[in-house]
Amino acid sequence: MGKKKCSLIFICLLAAVLCSACGKTSESYSGYAKADYTKITLYSDVSFWEPPLWDTTEGTVTGDISAKTGVTVDVEVPTQEADTRLKLKIIDDELPDVMAVTDETTINQLITSGKVFRMDEFFETYKPDSHILKQFPEDVKKELIKRDGAWYVLPSHINSKDARNIWKPCIDYWNDVAEYSDNNTIIWNKHLLGQLGIREEELDTEEGVLAAFEKAKNSGITVDGKDIIPLILDGKAYQDPSLKYLEGTFGAEWVDENGNYKDIILQPETKEALKFIHTALQKGYLTADSLTLENMQVKELIASGRLLCFIGNAANTSASEEDWFSTGAIISSENKTPVLGIEMEASTGWMQILISKDCKSPRKIADWIDYMTSEEGMQLCFFGHEGEDYTIDEKGMIHRTEKRKDAEANYSSTGIGAWWLFENLAWRRSVSPADEEYGNIQLAYGSDPRTIRYDLSLLMFPADLIAADSEEGKIEQEIKTFKEKQILVTVLAETDEQFEMEYKKLIDGLYERGIEDIDALKNEAYQKNCEDYQTSIQKVN
Repeated sequence: MGKKKCSLIFICLLAAVLCSACGKTSESYSGYAKADYTKITLYSDVSFWEPPLWDTTEGTVTGDISAKTGVTVDVEVPTQEADTRLKLKIIDDELPDVMAVTDETTINQLITSGKVFRMDEFFETYKPDSHILKQFPEDVKKELIKRDGAWYVLPSHINSKDARNIWKPCIDYWNDVAEYSDNNTIIWNKHLLGQLGIREEELDTEEGVLAAFEKAKNSGITVDGKDIIPLILDGKAYQDPSLKYLEGTFGAEWVDENGNYKDIILQPETKEALKFIHTALQKGYLTADSLTLENMQVKELIASGRLLCFIGNAANTSASEEDWFSTGAIISSENKTPVLGIEMEASTGWMQILISKDCKSPRKIADWIDYMTSEEGMQLCFFGHEGEDYTIDEKGMIHRTEKRKDAEANYSSTGIGAWWLFENLAWRRSVSPADEEYGNIQLAYGSDPRTIRYDLSLLMFPADLIAADSEEGKIEQEIKTFKEKQILVTVLAETDEQFEMEYKKLIDGLYERGIEDIDALKNEAYQKNCEDYQTSIQKVN
């Protein structure tokens, strides 16, 4: 009788285990043993991204992801020549499992190589119950297909009308953000401005900004025994966010007086933007070595309290509204109207996720991406652990604790807020009240009454417009390489006369390398977009 009782207990226990195993779905994982974890490889060309080393310890962000998905991730982020290295991997048939890429030429090469999956085919094959197939915003998908010829990528920072219908903004403020927000801006240290006796209204012109830098340089004010720093740009990434802001606020546009596409580098207002950087370097407000800083070093300077002004991508600074604010546009000495491109159609995001057809564990990759883009996964990745890193109020809104705010600032060690390639702005803004985000900093430029906004969607061209391996593709790559090097030489010129000489070399070199031919191809695509969307960019300067 005793043996029968033991057998019955064993059968019940076995049944319970089997039922538990059958209960695994894309929404509810039972957990995996560490011995069963599958390693996948991830490559990114965003050189200033510093994701944490993957830690499988229980209670860490990455450890909990592994327990949910059975995956560990080996991330490679080269600090130099990331796009070139990935292009070599394409040639050598050594692609990583997953790639998070921002360079348009590299994305084009990956797609035209035939070595990456279409997203719909990938998930239909390896995870047909994925929410990605059921819930992905249709307007974003439409723009991706228009650009790439089919649905090859999952973009980061999803935000569109359809996305906001799926994940409705929790407050009206987020509708203003969708209309006016831009990460590239100018921000000022409130405390140092107070010590210097500088008022906000003194900072709305180029002359006023330079005068503030001069006052800071000669002030003798120190923080923790160190002199204050008048200005830094976005470190070694300055030619993207910092120069973009200066070009826009000084009035540089992407069209000429006849309404045709013209590369912004050729516009006279871009010269004014380069001259501003040159002046700041020449007068000692900005140092040459600061143009080589990594993103974490920029963050450390901002957190130190020694910095007066930052120009660049405010989203990568961890600058708080309590200590920093933005003055919006700067009117240049040429008195041009500030302009800002906003994607008024669906945004195609920033980091673009692609999956190699040679990946060794496609089902595990599908599980991992499905979880990371699910609401449960995003809540873990971007907010941490409930009770410790955030609380949820009676309306279901997420409120970060002070610990969580510090954890995000140190994302490369904590993992909280680290997984930028899975950022979904529409979802975040459906659960996060405005006081948890940036407030003025990223709205000031776009909502400045002096700023004219235009539809940046008109400048989104099909990926196959200029094939990377075509003659035009080679010309475009040569132009890009030359431009990056010559811009640096130009802003570092020792005198005003030398600046003029180097700027002339920049423009002459672009024409010699065939930039007009590239502009002509892009103008055809731009004019077609204008026809399709029934709008155009109106030149204002």
